[in-house]
Amino acid sequence: MESIYHFSHPHPLVLVDKEPGNHGSRKGFCSGCNQAALEGYCYDSYECWKAAEGYCSGCEEELEGSSYGCGECGFFLHKKCAELQTEIINHPLHPQHPLSLRLKPYAPNSCNVCRKVIRFSYRCKSCDFDLDPRCAMHPQFVAKEFQKLQHFSHDHPLILVEDIKIQTNRDACLGCMEPMYESSPLYCCLNCAFHLHKKCAELPPKINHPAHRKHPLKLLAKPPPHQKECSCHLCTKPYQGGFIYCCSVCELGFKHTDPILQTVTAETHHEHSLIRLSGTISFVCEACGTDGSGFCFTCVECNIIIHMKCASLRHTIKIIRHPHRLSHIYFFRDKEAGKRECNICYDELDLGYGSYCCADCNYFAHVNCALDEDLLEDENSQSSDDWTAIFPAFQEIKPGEIKHFSHKHNLILSDDGVEDGQSCEGCVRSISTSFYCCAQCNFFLCKCCVHELPKKVRHWTCMHLRELFFYSIFDCGHCQFLSSGFGYHCYGCGKIMCIRCHEILNTRIVNIEGQEHFLFFDHKYEGECYGCDDDFNRDSFRCKDKKCNFALNYSCLVLPETARYKYDEHALKLTYRDDHDLSQCNCDICEEKRDPKQWFYHCAYCDVSAHPNCVLWRSPFVKLGKPFRIGDHEHPVTLVKIDFYPPKCNKCGKPCRDDLSIQCTEPDCTYIFHWNCYRKRKYSLVRCLLHRD
Repeated sequence: MESIYHFSHPHPLVLVDKEPGNHGSRKGFCSGCNQAALEGYCYDSYECWKAAEGYCSGCEEELEGSSYGCGECGFFLHKKCAELQTEIINHPLHPQHPLSLRLKPYAPNSCNVCRKVIRFSYRCKSCDFDLDPRCAMHPQFVAKEFQKLQHFSHDHPLILVEDIKIQTNRDACLGCMEPMYESSPLYCCLNCAFHLHKKCAELPPKINHPAHRKHPLKLLAKPPPHQKECSCHLCTKPYQGGFIYCCSVCELGFKHTDPILQTVTAETHHEHSLIRLSGTISFVCEACGTDGSGFCFTCVECNIIIHMKCASLRHTIKIIRHPHRLSHIYFFRDKEAGKRECNICYDELDLGYGSYCCADCNYFAHVNCALDEDLLEDENSQSSDDWTAIFPAFQEIKPGEIKHFSHKHNLILSDDGVEDGQSCEGCVRSISTSFYCCAQCNFFLCKCCVHELPKKVRHWTCMHLRELFFYSIFDCGHCQFLSSGFGYHCYGCGKIMCIRCHEILNTRIVNIEGQEHFLFFDHKYEGECYGCDDDFNRDSFRCKDKKCNFALNYSCLVLPETARYKYDEHALKLTYRDDHDLSQCNCDICEEKRDPKQWFYHCAYCDVSAHPNCVLWRSPFVKLGKPFRIGDHEHPVTLVKIDFYPPKCNKCGKPCRDDLSIQCTEPDCTYIFHWNCYRKRKYSLVRCLLHRD
């Protein structure tokens, strides 16, 4: 079998012809860190995750085709990565010094061209200069066929990059402050993180425009000092960075991104020609339904007036809130169809003015709501594909029997009752209806978790791909509660979403007991949570009525209706308001004052009231007692809360009383950590994917 010795690894690398996955790992050991892990890999660190998922240890992309690997260490390289030349002399992008190939796994640098964080790079130690091998070997640079530009806005020369993918979430064009699309032509500086779209870098230095006929407009990197509160003279939006055309005589500024400044002839989907009015009049824009003044366009045949910016509205757009494209219309032809609401802000639509609507379903939106930058989907993004596609999490073996990804044995559908307190492994809720169970071990999944949770899904809140995993414990990135069971990991944001937050966001509107109007998701709400008084400035559920200040964050929305406390024999019920005087409102657990306006748990039989945090702590959805494996311990461990005679934490030395802890299941082993202490000790954790036995 062909093998090579590579400078980046101490052991010989063997040529394999397929994706490794767990190839070469010893049974019962992690292929990433070589520690005990019954599932074959422990996901305990970034390195283990990369090795287990079949990623190249050099370029960090998925392994496809032939590759070199060390099965014992879980180290793999693409064949092309393993065969890269170790030194480049006189490279066109850095001819002054040779570039040496090196692997820096723990503190990777970023490529000076594409800005991508890389572990494999060609590096010049003298100049602190790095090149991604893909950039170094790109035909455009190898053939020395690239343009250089000395731009007025930057001290160093810029080079033209035609078709290299850049790190879009790190840099923005400093000309228009818009994101750098992955394959768009751009000019970049090799010395610093300075990028310009090709169209922004090649803007003319002076223009004459009908919007300001008196004087020519000069392109500047920023407004002159005398314009303290600069705003675009056409769209009146304040200046927030980027290039701007200015008239130094009249002290006027025009954004170069304003569509009216870019073209004199309006590009519009209106069926008739539009005439530009240069007078200063007040009007209501027929295209978007909002007030306007100053420059505008009019259609003589339709007798409409629209904003200058609305003359170039796109006929169709794609937003992350809806799976289909939305089309712009100027008015509803059937005005007797009844009231219609905007599906984003839930205010009433004026049927006599323009809006965006879906031709396939009953979805409508105000123009300004649909054009919100946080909601518009990038036309060049791959997520523009059908994000309603369903990827099932199970395979049906025969009627009533399935193979689910979360368990090694087949699961059988059952209608029999379960023991009191038995909960679903996926959502950690009590099972009350039909469920799937394992005939060989104590494993249960409710029917909803099996049939209503796809393995992969694109979520409308961010449009990134989310994948369903089975966790022993994880932090939900939305409600901040610790949870066990199923969670959706977002490959774009890196957050994990619990099933409860997933269900709430899928409904999009929530009804609360005692609240007249429903709550809807508002990504820009600023205010306080009615349930806990926490301040937040985005991503909340607020009341449809703008006069009402009722809003809730994720943490309050997922609070269970009932909860149990160890010193109360009855279940405590979530209560939304206390009519007692403030002087009589105390928490019976921490004995501190309670705000009667905030939510609390109450037992009517014992007249006990308590803060939600005092009753639930942060782990109301964590399943205790189930064994699982972690990468740094030889025995199975479990999650526990110890009341009496608690042992001391191996990290902080304090007793593990009432705190969530990780403890070894072997009676003679003293391995025990507070959960928070374990997380701090395992600083290399990327995500807490801890597989169970």
